[in-house]
Amino acid sequence: MLEKIAPLFVPNARNSRSTLAIMATIQVVVLLALWFASKSTLIPTPVEIARALGRLFQEHNLAYELWTSTWLCVKSMLFAVVVSLVIAYATVIPFFRPIGFLVSKGRFLTLVGLSFVFTQLTSTGSGLKTSLLVFGITVFFVTSMVSIIRSVPKHEFYHARTLRMSEWQVVWEVIILGRLDQVFEVIRQNFAISWTMLTLVEGISRSEGGIGPLLLNQQKYLHLDAVFAIQFLILCVGILLDWAIGQMKVFFFPYSTLTTAQ
Repeated sequence: MLEKIAPLFVPNARNSRSTLAIMATIQVVVLLALWFASKSTLIPTPVEIARALGRLFQEHNLAYELWTSTWLCVKSMLFAVVVSLVIAYATVIPFFRPIGFLVSKGRFLTLVGLSFVFTQLTSTGSGLKTSLLVFGITVFFVTSMVSIIRSVPKHEFYHARTLRMSEWQVVWEVIILGRLDQVFEVIRQNFAISWTMLTLVEGISRSEGGIGPLLLNQQKYLHLDAVFAIQFLILCVGILLDWAIGQMKVFFFPYSTLTTAQ
């Protein structure tokens, strides 16, 4: 027994799946026991959270609000991916590199301070929320993509040129097609960022509802059980969407798992 437990405390040790499953189960049980035993007035019990979750579905149409927020996030992500890839791929041309540099530095700006600008540029609440999310995703997406493009080994360019490819063909084969699996990984990482920004954006513009305004309303009246219930739902849906994007990457680019396995 000790031989199986000891590797759990050794750096970089490899453990069987059954051992890891048992370890995770024990940790979850201990965590739940401590949670139930806690008498904090600020942290509701799992039972209270479950009741609040059922009440939110019945009285506040939580399923519809969740769908509204999810669609907003997915829609904004699609727009941001297109814009970001155009900007990132354009940086292979020296004239457009300063644009990519400036866009990447936009990640240090706050959405709250830019809300007035985007309000003037859009005519609807939905347009405002979408534009804010697209901006918030793009600045991080471009940063990651430019880093990927710069990290392409030189020998891949030389190999493509020995095949008598033009520079445009080199860009298409080496940078665009050759790095599509990494694009999916960047999408996966930035979707998590956009998911965390979602409630902030929906709080700036509460038109059309969404899970953000619902969370802020429950927090305003100190309904802590409902707040924790919504947060738990956001966490679960976020993990599910992250898993779905990862599965899409494996489906479209099965070779991407070879490096990870090695």
